[in-house]
Order: sequence, then C-alpha cells, then structure tokens
Amino acid sequence: MSIPTAELCARYRCLYVPAVCDALYWMGLPEQVLPSYLRPLFPEQRIAGIAYTIRGEAIHPHIGRDPGIERITSYLEMFEQLQPDNVLISVNPDSHVGHLGELTGNSAQRHGCVGVILDGNLRDIEGLRDIGLQVFYRDLSPLNAIGRWEMVASQVPVTIGSVTINPGDVILAEFDGILVIPAADAERVLIQSEEIVGAEKLVRKEMQAGESPLSSLNRHGYI
Repeated sequence: MSIPTAELCARYRCLYVPAVCDALYWMGLPEQVLPSYLRPLFPEQRIAGIAYTIRGEAIHPHIGRDPGIERITSYLEMFEQLQPDNVLISVNPDSHVGHLGELTGNSAQRHGCVGVILDGNLRDIEGLRDIGLQVFYRDLSPLNAIGRWEMVASQVPVTIGSVTINPGDVILAEFDGILVIPAADAERVLIQSEEIVGAEKLVRKEMQAGESPLSSLNRHGYI
C-alpha cells in the first residue's frame, strides 16, 4: 500500500495528537513528542505535513550588511525548494535574532508550506497572524538576522530536545503537542490511528450516556 502524500497529510489532519500517540504506544513504536516550550501562534490550528529541515547558527563575531547578505542568501533561496504539504523545521541554537518573520513566512506559505516548527525566535507576529501561517516557536526576537545568523545545512537530520527529525518524517502538531512520525512508519500508524479515533467515537457516546470507562475499554479496546 502506498498512500499519496497529499492524501496522507489530509488524513493526518483529521486526527489528533493523543490518538496518534496511542497508536504508536499500542504498536510498540517510540512516541516522539517535541518539547512543550514550543508554543503555537494559533492555539486552535492543527497542522500535518512532511518535514523539510534546516539548521542555523549564529555568526560570531557579527559581520556587516553586505557580507551578511551573502551569508544569508542560501537560506532565502531555500524557500524556493519548499513543496505543498511541507512543514519547515528550523533549528537554531545559541542565536538571539529573529529566525522567521512575516516576509519569509509569506514565501513559505506561497510555496505550499503548511506550517513551521521553529526551535528559535519568531518576529513579525502581526503579519504572520494576518496570513494565518501556523508557527510553533521557542521565543520572540525583533532583531534582524542579517550578519548575525546563517543557515548551515538543509534537508539533514536535526534534533529538538531528545527527538531527531529526518527529512520526510510526518509532523502532526496542535495545542496538545508536536509529534514526529518516522516516514517508514507513517502509513501503518495512520491506519491504526484512524481505527483508534473510530473506536473513541463509540466510547465518547457511551461516556456521555453514563457508561463505565472500564466497560467501554473492554468492549472497544481503547480509552
């Protein structure tokens, strides 16, 4: 079985993180949840897509505008490589500038990117809210990155907290948390998760009717 990428992502968007965590648990697979310090720009907006990874580093000492533009060019060109259903994963340790803002956010969205996981600093929040691009971010900074920061790698494994994210992994992110599903497991985890969500609909009705949680667990296998 091979589910087309667009369909895979659309079906994941109909799920919720706790149910997919349960699927991973019952399948004996790691539940790769990113640190809770990454907070959503839009608390009620869920995203699901395919990881496109980049890693950035601070420039020490800082350099001037012209050489800074030269050093940031590869990052700006990267946005041309984004594809529909990508989630941009940007990892930036030890850097105090803004790593994503409204203008680059517009470019990402225009190329089909459905959201950003930013282990770094966000800026231009008003503009990002205007276009509705979901970003899970570590902190805020209004500082310009030119001459102070650069992208050093793209489409390589990156680590946030204790989780390593590989290009092509599936990202499911919402208010409950951010989950990484390895590409090799994404289809079977999706199918198991959909089964759990279906069972939970039955359990929910029974709970609302006053049924015992234990009896529902015994009947449907999930709680």
